[in-house]
Amino acid sequence: MSEDVYIVEQTGHVATFTINRPDKRNALNPEIHAALVREIDRMAEEATVRCLIIKGRGDMAFSAGDDLKRQPGIPGPQIDHNKPESMQWPKRVSREAIFDAPFPVVAMIQGFCVGGGLALATECDIRIASKGSQLGIPPSKLGIIYDFERIQVFIDLVGPAFTKELFCSGRRVSAERALDMSLVNEVFEADKLEAAAYGLAEEFAVTAPLSLKGHKAIVNTLVRRRNEGSALTADDIATMREAQSIARASEDANEGRVAFSEKRVPVFKGR
Repeated sequence: MSEDVYIVEQTGHVATFTINRPDKRNALNPEIHAALVREIDRMAEEATVRCLIIKGRGDMAFSAGDDLKRQPGIPGPQIDHNKPESMQWPKRVSREAIFDAPFPVVAMIQGFCVGGGLALATECDIRIASKGSQLGIPPSKLGIIYDFERIQVFIDLVGPAFTKELFCSGRRVSAERALDMSLVNEVFEADKLEAAAYGLAEEFAVTAPLSLKGHKAIVNTLVRRRNEGSALTADDIATMREAQSIARASEDANEGRVAFSEKRVPVFKGR
């Protein structure tokens, strides 16, 4: 772990990935992107995390965007083959790692959330923001065009009209306007944001991991097929049915039934 640019912590079943560059408004760089992918994949493998919160250090910014020199007219990360692998943008990108993670990933937004910072937040499953935050995506003010995969994420969240407004104007919107757009899920007073984020994370943390993983995977499959304009395949349906069957036959399902009858909080173990 590099405490220079990011910090990873875990308490119980809740993990936190903090972008640790407050002096640069938590601008993203290749090391942060690579670490985020690596840490999410590690958490998925170890299977102890049931929610991940991504946040920026301090109250000035979630992230002000990508801090990376680019070739004029070419959006997105550029590969410098003279740099070590740890300083390169990862081949597996954060969008894929977050999408595949068997747990919800929550973006806790306070302050500026702009450009690549907002792109990262939109890749998360859930976004909550503090009043006073500003969110924007400024490629049209930089003379570049974002890749279509990132634009599709915005369309899925806010629809084509708001996506055009955000991308074509480059304007920043308030947290309240972002809520109206469905760009964020909830908005809180700044001094209540952290408690709200970790309260939500704890709600995920006490649920059954197989159910948590299965529901996220089913939603992802349905969204993917819709975006592709294709019907569910036989393999898709078989995979979803199998997840249901495994969950129903699990120890956790039995624990859930017993706990309900005994009027107590269930203790799930992920099996």
